[in-house]
Amino acid sequence: MVGGQSAQTIPSLLPPNQPELALASAIRVELRAPRTTVPVGGEVILEFAVINKTDEPIKLTVPGALVGKERPDLGMGLPLEHIFSGENFRGLEIAAEESPDMGDRIVRKPEFPVPGVTLAPFGVIGLRFDVARFYPGLHQAGIYTLGWRPYGGVVAAEPVTIHVITYKQIAIDTEFGTMNMQLLYEKAPQTVANFLELVDKRFYHNKTFHSVFKNQFILGGDPEGNGTGKRPDGVTIPPEFNDTPFELGTVAMALIEGDPNSASCQFFICLSRQPAWDGHYTAFGKITGPQSLAVLKRLSEVEVDGEHRPKKPLLIKNVTAMDVTVLPKSVR
Repeated sequence: MVGGQSAQTIPSLLPPNQPELALASAIRVELRAPRTTVPVGGEVILEFAVINKTDEPIKLTVPGALVGKERPDLGMGLPLEHIFSGENFRGLEIAAEESPDMGDRIVRKPEFPVPGVTLAPFGVIGLRFDVARFYPGLHQAGIYTLGWRPYGGVVAAEPVTIHVITYKQIAIDTEFGTMNMQLLYEKAPQTVANFLELVDKRFYHNKTFHSVFKNQFILGGDPEGNGTGKRPDGVTIPPEFNDTPFELGTVAMALIEGDPNSASCQFFICLSRQPAWDGHYTAFGKITGPQSLAVLKRLSEVEVDGEHRPKKPLLIKNVTAMDVTVLPKSVR
């Protein structure tokens, strides 16, 4: 929160000979990223926070800038000029493999007096916005380490790492038509990477959906075709249980009962709401669109034997990955 006494009545916490040292011991700054994996061209949202560690109010100003009238607490958050209050009016420090000093190129020297901020005892103030507005280089694929050293660089936040990638959409081609699947990158990044690796190797070409439990799920992707197979290299991935509800179209990794680390290559697609599965299997995709769901319905209605195996092989002709040109709302 912001507020408290007026700036004139606030006792100074900053000794005249060591103001920077005193400020560094009085406040803490934090940098947070709600999403650490974002699509090429998408928003790169960061949250900036300044925390008063003391039981006295603190007046924050931008070094080297004229101090404007203190802004009242109207829920407006930290002024943008305070974000760009680093040395020489820089904001983020951005390091990328091909551009280690990318953030140094952006300087925003204030043209007008900057409002001060009075931070109440143990108070917090922050700002959340799309930093790619000011750092367009973040729209390009790459791995970026972002740091923040505001107020002349006397305090520093723990850096965060952002992965900017080309999002893929999956097409599962069957004899009944094609199902499109949206991948849940943020919910299960390792599982998505494992699935994309298998797709890239054409692992799922001519595999089958070997089990159909009507109104529950269909299961496929087994190299043995009987529910016992794993990846040829034996690799398994740890669980990434998340808050995705298991409902019509949810795609998740199959597990050996009692072994949460057994996810390999077999996956299942949910046919109805199954709340008991929430948080117990790794959901990593969603079948999207009415045409895809119509194909899923046809797959779920095939004749099966007493062990829920299709009487006629239910072929997965191919699984391919395509670049996403229109981002789904969940990642915009």
